[in-house]
Amino acid sequence: MLHRNATEGTFMVINYRFAALAASVGAILVLVGCSTSGRPTSSGSSIPQTQSASPSGQVSPSSSGVPASSDPRRTGKADGLQITIYPQEGTTVRPGGPPMRFGITLLNTTANDIAQVGLVVSLGHCSCGSPEQHMMPRGSMRMLDQNTNTWVAAPYVREAGGMDFILQTLVPPFDVKHGGQVVTYDLEMQLDAKQDFTVSKGEGAINVTRTDVATHNPIGTSPTASLRISVEP
Repeated sequence: MLHRNATEGTFMVINYRFAALAASVGAILVLVGCSTSGRPTSSGSSIPQTQSASPSGQVSPSSSGVPASSDPRRTGKADGLQITIYPQEGTTVRPGGPPMRFGITLLNTTANDIAQVGLVVSLGHCSCGSPEQHMMPRGSMRMLDQNTNTWVAAPYVREAGGMDFILQTLVPPFDVKHGGQVVTYDLEMQLDAKQDFTVSKGEGAINVTRTDVATHNPIGTSPTASLRISVEP
């Protein structure tokens, strides 16, 4: 049964990193990619990078440009799509404090294109004093638009007592090509200065879930990957 879930249309930014490796006649390599800096950059300011799947179909966080982590929850797999979430700076947020930046990387580990990918980014429950359903404090989300190098609004989706948060996708459905193509989003979340409860020190999470866009059900486990964060007054 679905329960009411609070979602705020707030702010996030797109940064697609495409890395496709294709063999052509004469064994010519064509590389397509984008900067791994996680910051706005001017067009043509860096050499594109590309990632391709290893023979085993896995790419480690370090080899894909993602910071290595001992937390296994940061990387998960959903029907051939490997998803990793990682912090770009610290992992502590405060009401009215600076935004926390993080990245999400999707890797196609199969030999086929993966079409119509649904991607939900949600704020997990928080032990920071929120009453009843222990929701994350109110805030905003932004996503980096690579085309304009600006941060634009994205859904700020808070998990409550049910699964209706799964209806709020980050972006419209998209495809991830075969051959180890990598797609990356750079995002930032920020807590509002004014809250409707007294925020105390606690723990929360930013969760990423792959969904079936036709049924709005998770593919595999929910969340697919999770980044633990700290909340302070």
